[in-house]
Amino acid sequence: MENDEILNNAYYYADCPHCNNTLVQAKNGMDGYIKCLKCGKYIHIIIRNGTVVIKTKT
Repeated sequence: MENDEILNNAYYYADCPHCNNTLVQAKNGMDGYIKCLKCGKYIHIIIRNGTVVIKTKT
C-alpha cells in the first residue's frame, strides 16, 4: 500500500518529443492533449501507474 501512495502522490514531467520543452508537471491519471508553446505541435500525454506516454497527435 505504501508504494501505491507514493505513485499517487508523485509528480511526473512530460517533455515535447520534438523540441524537449517541458509541457506539464502532473500526477497519475492524466490523459490529454497539450500544445507545445515552443514548436506548436499537439502532444498526447498519458500518465498511468507511474509511466508517462507521449505521442504526437496525428
